[in-house]
Amino acid sequence: MWPRSLVPFALLSGILLVLLGGDHSAWALPIPDRVERSFQADTLERVRFQEATDLEVDPRGQLYVADAGRDAIVILSSEGRQLAVLGGTGTRAGQFLDPVDVDPTNGQTLLVADAGNGRLQRFSEEQQYLESLPVGRNFETDRTRRALDDGRDGSDVRGDGRPIAVASSAGNHTFAIDEHAGTVLKWDEQRRPERVIGGGGQRMGRLKQPVALALEGSRRLYVADQGQESVLVYDRFGTFERRLPTPPLPEVRALAFRRGRLWIVCPGRVFVWHATDRRLAEHPVDLPSPLVDVAPFADGVYLLTKTRLWVREVLRS
Repeated sequence: MWPRSLVPFALLSGILLVLLGGDHSAWALPIPDRVERSFQADTLERVRFQEATDLEVDPRGQLYVADAGRDAIVILSSEGRQLAVLGGTGTRAGQFLDPVDVDPTNGQTLLVADAGNGRLQRFSEEQQYLESLPVGRNFETDRTRRALDDGRDGSDVRGDGRPIAVASSAGNHTFAIDEHAGTVLKWDEQRRPERVIGGGGQRMGRLKQPVALALEGSRRLYVADQGQESVLVYDRFGTFERRLPTPPLPEVRALAFRRGRLWIVCPGRVFVWHATDRRLAEHPVDLPSPLVDVAPFADGVYLLTKTRLWVREVLRS
């Protein structure tokens, strides 16, 4: 069951409250009678984004926002305090052109979908550059070799593809969506090209316009496909299993899997798929601008719009 009341903090003046009630409730914004915790508005006034495209949380609770407008990854504490900014415009190692997705989920390495440079970049948990993986047409022909630069300056590692989403499994496999090809690419634990998922050679599970992905541990891969207005499910090897029974999702833009639930993000609503009992909950979101991404955590959910970050926390009676 959903909690009946949640509290947000925002990059706006004032403290706002959100109430949830049931599986089809709206996230509205009335004033709270009582809150367990609240965050002062000025705590986050300095944290603004030019063009935020992705939000993630690592096991320590740190937040990562891909700000494509700044060609940077912004790292924040759970309270919204800026800890570091990774990147900057360029083609060299540690620089980005239109970074649109980030994956810090194993807490040890950080992967960035550097879309404008046609590559994935990998960093240590201390934000030190490790390597780059090119994304593009040579993926299938390069399966026999490890496609990275082993710590060189990275400027020569660029592909002709456009990676717009990235995720890594508990077994250290890496998945990325190549927007140009309309497929998901998979690298093995040594980051060698392994398989193309959802390509034209597949009779079932062929992708049309994939935009986001999420992993259920090492068991399943979920892919949001705007062209098919649905979410497709694959096993850990990349074999198609099924489509989720959702309403049409023409504007689906992000996915997140946490604690047995898949969060499906659209500009004005969030669907939550409960993997155990296969129940789907729908939650309209009332924010001043369209929703870009969400990141659930133990006591609530962070919500990201293009320029601002919000948090809504559970109230306890």
